[in-house]
Amino acid sequence: MRNHDVAELLEKLSLLSEAAGEDRFKAIAYRRASTSIKNLGEDVEDVWKRGELDQIQYVGEGIAKKIDEYLRTGKLEFLEKLEKKVPAGVVELMQVQGIGPRTAYKLSKEYGVRTIEQLKEGLTTGALTPAVGEVIAKRLLESVEKAKPGQSRMLLVEAVYLSKDIIAFFRSKGVVVETAGSLRRGKETVGDLDILTSDARAPKVVEEYPGLDRVIGSGSTKTSVVLKNGVQVDIRVIKKRDYGAALIYFTGSKDHNVLLRSLSIERGWRLNEYSLSDTKTGKRVAGRTEAEVYGKLGLSYIPPELREARGEIEAAREGKLPSLVEAKDLRGDLQMHSTWSDGADELEKMAAAARKRGYEYIAFTDHSVSVGVANGLSEERFRKQWKAIDELNDRLKPFRIIKSVEAEVRSDGTLDYGRSFLENFEMVGASIHQAYRQSPEKLTERAVMALSHPAVDVLFHPTNRLIGKRDPNPIDLPKVIATAKDNGKMLEIDGSPMRMDLDDVWARRAMEEGVNLIIDSDAHSIGELENVEYGTTVARRAWLEKKNVANTLPLEGLLKMLT
Repeated sequence: MRNHDVAELLEKLSLLSEAAGEDRFKAIAYRRASTSIKNLGEDVEDVWKRGELDQIQYVGEGIAKKIDEYLRTGKLEFLEKLEKKVPAGVVELMQVQGIGPRTAYKLSKEYGVRTIEQLKEGLTTGALTPAVGEVIAKRLLESVEKAKPGQSRMLLVEAVYLSKDIIAFFRSKGVVVETAGSLRRGKETVGDLDILTSDARAPKVVEEYPGLDRVIGSGSTKTSVVLKNGVQVDIRVIKKRDYGAALIYFTGSKDHNVLLRSLSIERGWRLNEYSLSDTKTGKRVAGRTEAEVYGKLGLSYIPPELREARGEIEAAREGKLPSLVEAKDLRGDLQMHSTWSDGADELEKMAAAARKRGYEYIAFTDHSVSVGVANGLSEERFRKQWKAIDELNDRLKPFRIIKSVEAEVRSDGTLDYGRSFLENFEMVGASIHQAYRQSPEKLTERAVMALSHPAVDVLFHPTNRLIGKRDPNPIDLPKVIATAKDNGKMLEIDGSPMRMDLDDVWARRAMEEGVNLIIDSDAHSIGELENVEYGTTVARRAWLEKKNVANTLPLEGLLKMLT
């Protein structure tokens, strides 16, 4: 699929357009079109071949022409002009949290800052303080370490899309491959891609991949390449008899593998990427499949998401591994947005897409009034939305839209609406978006106040992080979890690939404390309903079972929990 490539192209156009001083509404249009294509339910190239690009949400005639040029020629003349117009280093500087396109342009054009290292030096010496001001300079210096060159990692969603494209390419050549490494374990960010195969043709086939930049090492068992996007891909050719041992080894984690090797040593065996074998005789004990290797070590099969040396070995030895939740277990999605606030699709379209996924219910959680940037709803607008939902529910029975809200927790800990109005909703989710630079104590107090509010059912994306862009709010999570437990409230695992919040460590802690969790998409478009896959990945890494996730309940059971 070319969706990811085209979406990245449009995102780059948005950033460079704004940096170059173009009409800001053009930049917004590119960004919206990027989101639509990223979440398109089919390959954008197929839409292009049908001549229907302009029928994609937010893709007008002008953007359609640019996509057409890119798909026909592999380049875009307008983008090349922008890249010449915008000073060198602007895109790299924009990797730093807190630096937007205009600030990056100013730093590059007026102060000669081209790299993150130059930015760091200028902030450290104070040379750039006049450019951004003392307060912002201090914040940028705290952020700059996170954007060091050479340390970039892809979001899990980016790695998933890239790996799918690579796997599809190999498949088109008749070569079967699969991924290993942190991608297979479902880590929230991924560095290099590890690909395994038993087909000896793979090293030559990869040289034909359209996204290839260069080959950096080639051999009969391992070939390493760098793609045009800078990602390194290692392809390893494994003998079929060794495949299971290799898959365990290259999936990791390192700590998990160390524990497995210790178990093998206790039995007088040796475990490496080739096999499990007898140390004295060299005779093979196992290696063809992962299950075979785990079984010989006295363990039940351990799912990749659990291989982090967090007690999975002991649980596998005792036959106490959890039966991990799956995306298909979800009966509904309890956080999504429509055009009533900042969503891209209307209520009916979102509902139709949710029904197509097999859901029994969904909750629209459009923003409350103080979130003006997201077109938050007044009480009057919510009452109008409720009427629209009632009409849809009458037509869509037994499918059910739950009347909900993402209520902002204001800087003083109060919610946007009074209790009497909030009690009209069937579910109330609370979120902290604003004033997130308050002290840890104040942020924790706000979260605790929200979870103690009689009308609130769940705290959405509890730490408000944006992976690689914004740090988690420094709240006292043990206290927040305890408050949720004491008040019978739920915590969310937000599946948005930039959030994945709660993370796996704290979601497991919440589960162990007896707090119910929900897995949601936080979708702002039809395509983003798929975000539940990433939320489910977090849940599986957190050892969650179906019984720990409230929206695996049928509608009647969920509504009973919400009352």
